[in-house]
Amino acid sequence: MKETILGLGVVTVFLLGAGCSTSYNTTNNSQPTSVVPTAAVVSQNQVNINHFVFEPKVLTIKAGQAVTWVHNDNVAHSVISGNLFESPALNRGDKFSFTFNTPGEYEFYCSIHPSMTGKIIVE
Repeated sequence: MKETILGLGVVTVFLLGAGCSTSYNTTNNSQPTSVVPTAAVVSQNQVNINHFVFEPKVLTIKAGQAVTWVHNDNVAHSVISGNLFESPALNRGDKFSFTFNTPGEYEFYCSIHPSMTGKIIVE
């Protein structure tokens, strides 16, 4: 009886471990591929607002591209760049986007917390 219980435990551990972290693409001769959670996928032209910080603090993009600020903090923030743009107060989960058409360097800040600053470099 002990051998049966031990055998079932080994089979259970094997089956539970079979679904972890690596998947196999059967259309490509079983080559391993990484599993990336959907929440981890981040736009290359995205600035996250979290813990009173813009991340990244400096972002370089091409002219004609948009930048999206994504609010992940627990308090309201805004995004302002001189006379170029001004977001409304953003709450957790809100997003604000702006398309930069002209090359240059554009500093931005949070009007609610002016020590929060960042820069977009447009090439």
